[in-house]
Amino acid sequence: MKKILYLSPGCFDKGGISRYNRYQIRAIREISGKNNVRVYSLLGPKAGDFEEQFKVTWHGWGATTPSKLAFTLKVLFALLFWKPDIIWLGHINLTEILVRFNLFTKVKSVLNIYGLEVWSGLRPNVERGFKKVTHVISDCHFTAKYAEDEGFRPRGTVEVIWDCVDLEKFTAEGAADNNFYEHYKLPNPIEHPWILSLGRLSFTAAHKGYERLIEVFAKVVKGDARSVLVFAGKGDMIDFLKKLAEKYNVLNRVYFSGMVHEEDLPKFYRASRVFSLVSDRGKGRGEGIPLTPLEAMACGSPIIVGNQDGSQEAIFESKNGYCISPHDLDGHAKAISAILNNQDEFEHKSKSAITIAHQYFSFQEFKSKHQTFLLKI
Repeated sequence: MKKILYLSPGCFDKGGISRYNRYQIRAIREISGKNNVRVYSLLGPKAGDFEEQFKVTWHGWGATTPSKLAFTLKVLFALLFWKPDIIWLGHINLTEILVRFNLFTKVKSVLNIYGLEVWSGLRPNVERGFKKVTHVISDCHFTAKYAEDEGFRPRGTVEVIWDCVDLEKFTAEGAADNNFYEHYKLPNPIEHPWILSLGRLSFTAAHKGYERLIEVFAKVVKGDARSVLVFAGKGDMIDFLKKLAEKYNVLNRVYFSGMVHEEDLPKFYRASRVFSLVSDRGKGRGEGIPLTPLEAMACGSPIIVGNQDGSQEAIFESKNGYCISPHDLDGHAKAISAILNNQDEFEHKSKSAITIAHQYFSFQEFKSKHQTFLLKI
C-alpha cells in the first residue's frame, strides 16, 4: 500500500474545502489503511468549527508565522524519516513548500484545486508549484478546463472528482425534525415555504449571491403571500443584508438563523421548498462545485445555481432545478416561483434531486474514483 502524507490548510471548519478534505482523507484512509496515511493540518480546531471529532496526525494553531514554521518542519521531517510515496496537497498554496525546498524529485505529488483560488491570481512560487506537481485533481470540470486552457497544466491531465454527500446523514426523511425551526426563531416551513440559502454570510463570500437573492425575493413576493427567505449561517454581512431587505420592503419575510449545528443541517435542507446559491465569477469570486446544493438535493430540495462556474455541474438537464445567469434576476424569480407555486414541478424536481444525488454524489462513488486514481498513479 502507498504511504500518503496529506497536507490540509485546515480540515476542522465548516467550509467547502475543509469538507472536501475530510471526505478525501476518509476515502484514502479506507483505501490505503489508516497506518499508511498521515494528516497534517495548518489550522487547528476552534469554536464554531465542525462539531464531530476529526482525527489528524498533527495540527498547527493558525495561519501565524510560528504555526506555518512548525507545519513546514513537520512536513520536512516526515519526508526525511517516514518517506511517504505521495505528498497530497489539500490547497494550491501548499505547493509553495515543494518549490521552496525543491521537493518535486523527492516524492510524487497530488494537488487539489477547487475554484476561485485558481483564477484569482497566483503568487509566483504557487504558480511554479502548480505547474510542477505530478498530478492534479479538480472538484469540477469547469476548473479543470480553466487550468488547462490557461496553460497551468497540459491538456487532458487534470482528473475530475466531484465532491460527495454523506447520504446516511443527508436524507429526504428525518425521524426527529419536529419543531427544530423554533430553536432558530424561524417560521413553520409548512405554513411559510422556505427559500433557503446556506453558507458563510460574509463579504468575502458575497459572490454566492446573497444581495441579489434579496432583490429576487422582492420580485417573488409580488405574486406570493406566504413564502419566506431564510439565510442560514453566520458572518459579517448579516447587518448589511438586513438593511438591504428593509430597502426592498421585505425585511418582515427575511430570516437569519445564525450558526447552524451540524446535526441540524439536514433538517434545514428538508424544510426548504427550494435551495438557492447563484454565484458569479471573477477575481476572488466563484465556486468549484459547491457542496451545499448537493446536500440540499440529497434531502429532496430542488436547487437553483449559477452558470458562470462549477456550480452548473450540479444541474442535470433541469431535472433537479435550474441553472441561470447570476445577473438574470427576473429569470431567478421565475424559477423560484415555478417551484413555489407548482406542486407537480416541485415533486418532480425533488424526486430527481434525490436520485441524482445518490447516483453521482455518494461517498462510495467518490471513494471509487479515488481508488481508480490511486491505481493509475
